Amino acid sequence: MRNTRPKGSRFYIIAVLAVATVITAISSTLTYKNSIKAAEDSMKLQSLGIAVSLEALLKDSYELKNRKNIFKDIITEGKWEGIAFIALYDKKGKTLLHSNENLIGRELPDEFIKAAAETGRPVNRYAVLGTDERVFMLDFPVHIKNTENILRLALRTYPVEGVIRQARLQVLGMAVVIGILWVIGYFFIRASHRAEELKTKMAERERLAEIGEMASVLAHEIRNPLGSIKGFAQYLKEQQNKRAVEQQRDYLNIIVSESNRLETLTDDLLTYAKPVEIKQEEFNMDELLDEIFKTRRSDVDAKDIDMKVSTHSGLKLKSDRDKLKQVLMNLVNNSVEAVDSNGVIEIKAGTVGDKINILLKDNGCGMDKETIQQAFKPFFTTKTKGTGLGLAIVDKLVKALGGKIEIESEPQKGTVFKIELPNSFVPD
Repeated sequence: MRNTRPKGSRFYIIAVLAVATVITAISSTLTYKNSIKAAEDSMKLQSLGIAVSLEALLKDSYELKNRKNIFKDIITEGKWEGIAFIALYDKKGKTLLHSNENLIGRELPDEFIKAAAETGRPVNRYAVLGTDERVFMLDFPVHIKNTENILRLALRTYPVEGVIRQARLQVLGMAVVIGILWVIGYFFIRASHRAEELKTKMAERERLAEIGEMASVLAHEIRNPLGSIKGFAQYLKEQQNKRAVEQQRDYLNIIVSESNRLETLTDDLLTYAKPVEIKQEEFNMDELLDEIFKTRRSDVDAKDIDMKVSTHSGLKLKSDRDKLKQVLMNLVNNSVEAVDSNGVIEIKAGTVGDKINILLKDNGCGMDKETIQQAFKPFFTTKTKGTGLGLAIVDKLVKALGGKIEIESEPQKGTVFKIELPNSFVPD
């Protein structure tokens, strides 16, 4: 339940940012398209207005061959701003009049002139001049002295380009704002997640501290009478051994055995309940595994188990040696109990990047999927006399060391424990 609210909050933030991004993208796209359309419509209206005015001027003038070049005068005087050139053509494309007098009389086969002449409607488009200047060009049919001609007007596009640049800057600005919002959202979510993790850790530490205090009191209360029972039972067993009272000796053996089991339970309970304190040191992995092997040699030899240990040469780790030893001892104990006589237990350790990978594999009885899912839960066990804390302690210690552990297993095919630890772990 503790994680429901933060996850919902993160989802809400992402959803709001996603909706804002989509709305902004649609709005920016529409604004950009409308700006371009409005600029183009403005160019069309401006060119049509100038063309109508020019048609009126041409009709009021003398015969074409006798009148002066009014187009040149218009360009020179700057009567209309932004005009690149003006020309008048007949239907065949012959230049009757041009703002550049050197072009008058030239034939200009042009499909746009032809289209305007045939349809009797204005034709407009964007074109690039020989000077590499981009212009808005209008071919406008005009009637002068009962003849149909084509008036061509070329307007410079810098007003349109200015509007387009401004629209692009607006789109870019909105994209930057959305990007900044996403970055802020990311850091906010990360900070929220981190705060929740710290809150969970603090709550867990408080809970474990309470359990640890309770377990400590309980363990001491159990240990005191347990020590007396165990001590007197061992004493009586030795005395009964001398008198050769077989039945009483068996009973006393049971008392000692069960006392040992209770002692193990109290030790495990204290280990699981107390907060883990990490003491960092650098140590050799070969030496640690060799030490574990020697500790369990008697059990391994008793069941004739083939125990194989292999590590990268000179592998060193900076972590808590005692905690890692406890982890591996628990796993080895599990494997020793799981395999039959003549079984195989294999331990491998090596580096992958900045991680230490430890693999412990056996060919024992294995676990089914249901057991794997419950394996790390405290007090869960499939053994008749297990405490159910062994793997729970392993999981807790591995996490305290900054690592993670995984189980791969199949019934009757054995089990593989995979541990990944940081090469150098600095505790919080």
